[in-house]
Amino acid sequence: MKHSLKFLIILFLIHSCANTKNQKDEKEEPAKIVFLTYSIQKNPETQITFLKQKLVVGKIKGYANNDKFQSEGDLECTFLDAKKNVLQVVNIENPLRKIVEYVNDSDNLEKRIIELDSTQFIIRAPYIENTKYLEISEFSKDKQTKKLLTTKL
Repeated sequence: MKHSLKFLIILFLIHSCANTKNQKDEKEEPAKIVFLTYSIQKNPETQITFLKQKLVVGKIKGYANNDKFQSEGDLECTFLDAKKNVLQVVNIENPLRKIVEYVNDSDNLEKRIIELDSTQFIIRAPYIENTKYLEISEFSKDKQTKKLLTTKL
């Protein structure tokens, strides 16, 4: 009984040391998040201008690729590699359409849609190491997309 207990303890210690050594040898690159800031304006065509990029160490909690229904004016942001292969797609609700909630005179909560002429917006996504380009397209009434801008990252 004593020998089997000693054997189990020694086996546990060897296994623990082996895992620690492997973890130190395999230095994994920390996860990163890319923040891309753009300006958008509508007059009468939609125009987008790239403003800045920021890369930070971190992981987005609860990140999903936004596979929800797209409507007119929403943006599709496609991250591409050097050969223009799709790495990931991020969908953004129309930044020029803001939904504002307020309490009316009857103390009831109401929503109102405000159409803006221009604004800034940020695309936040997990960073994929070999990303070279970001293409932004706009959904139209007929559910087609119109390419607006390609940014070299």
